[in-house]
Amino acid sequence: MRILALAAIGCALTFPVAARGAPFLPPAGKVFWGGQGGYSAGYIADFARQSGLHPAVYNYFISWRATRPAMHWLSFRLADSTRMGARTMLSVSTAGTPHTPAALARGAGDDFLVELCRLLAAHGRVTYLRPLSEMNNGDNPYSAYDHSGRPRGPAFSTAQFKRAWRRLALVVRGGDVAAINDGLQRLGMPPVQTDAAKLPTPQVALLWVPLSFGNPELAQNHPRHFWPGGAYVDWVGTTWYSPHKRSSAIDAFYRGRSWRRKPFVFAEWGVWGRDDPGFVRQFFSFLRSHRRVRMAVYYQSALLKPEFRLSTHPQARAVLRRSVRWPRLTGFAPEFPPETVP
Repeated sequence: MRILALAAIGCALTFPVAARGAPFLPPAGKVFWGGQGGYSAGYIADFARQSGLHPAVYNYFISWRATRPAMHWLSFRLADSTRMGARTMLSVSTAGTPHTPAALARGAGDDFLVELCRLLAAHGRVTYLRPLSEMNNGDNPYSAYDHSGRPRGPAFSTAQFKRAWRRLALVVRGGDVAAINDGLQRLGMPPVQTDAAKLPTPQVALLWVPLSFGNPELAQNHPRHFWPGGAYVDWVGTTWYSPHKRSSAIDAFYRGRSWRRKPFVFAEWGVWGRDDPGFVRQFFSFLRSHRRVRMAVYYQSALLKPEFRLSTHPQARAVLRRSVRWPRLTGFAPEFPPETVP
């Protein structure tokens, strides 16, 4: 008993007390169908027409900014997806901001996190939050390594990334600020920058989505070096596009020991460039054989990127429209029954 008690204390020190996360899974045995294709309700309807199935989840890309225009834009997008009967996914990047992972860990981005927590709580619906996605991709400003494999410096290290992620999880899940600050203190970080005594607790699930190996493909750029710990992550997933068909890396990542009990999400996947119906078949074969995959979000992009548009890939689109008839795939979350969706 004494050993168990000491183990419990050790876990408490490792995983600070704060509002708990939840994955907000699809119904038992189902896989959520999702999409991305623009920034309005009209694009959601277009994606449903192109793909052949209404999206249960719809993704928007946003920047780590707490300005009034940015938060107004975000509130409109939340309203768009709700009006069209889809849960919202938000993919958050630091692009266009001065924030490094180290700065975020110190609280430089707290104004955004606090406002986001409040906005999502006021929204009152399930939201999937995908912060700092593809963190091991040299294309992203928060990645630890550039394309040559050189480290970007101490402020971008994998250790600082993990600190920034843990801070985000503690703050955006909300709860008593004293408890949040206690958790941050145990992690060696300063208190959250807010005068509030309590933050609301939104229905938010955190999606940790690296590349399955890394870009560049270096051992030190493998996803395991960016893993913040299971207490801070609700879903694990990756992205997969047709030019990179090798599924062995995807499968190895899927089976990663640290996260093998987490629900799995393809937060982006799709045909990129030339028409490729074979890749759509390959993707759905993977889906059927990997039961932990519970969400698949197709990246169609907007009209300005025809290389991702389903309308420019007629053969792939035809295969996709047949594939989405798979009985396990659902385009509707429980709170949006089909008869209520436009």
